[in-house]
Amino acid sequence: MTETVTVSGEGKQIVIDFPSLGEALSLWKPWGDGKRRTEIAAALHETLAAAGLCLELRVQGKPVAMLGGEEMSGLALRLLSQALR
Repeated sequence: MTETVTVSGEGKQIVIDFPSLGEALSLWKPWGDGKRRTEIAAALHETLAAAGLCLELRVQGKPVAMLGGEEMSGLALRLLSQALR
């Protein structure tokens, strides 16, 4: 990652704000195929939910993914199976 990433938290919510969608998606690069990235996201979601935590990924302050809580959601998660092939 070449640009600044901001991490903040309040209560049980963790927020990671990326300067670009490409930077956010680069988190998943170590897991090369869409199936594996989806499995990793699901496991992370379940772990966060079990701990009562929520992780929100943002790009320039706009939410693009939510893990933990009731359900996974967001544009970035839908792109996981397509991006970084």
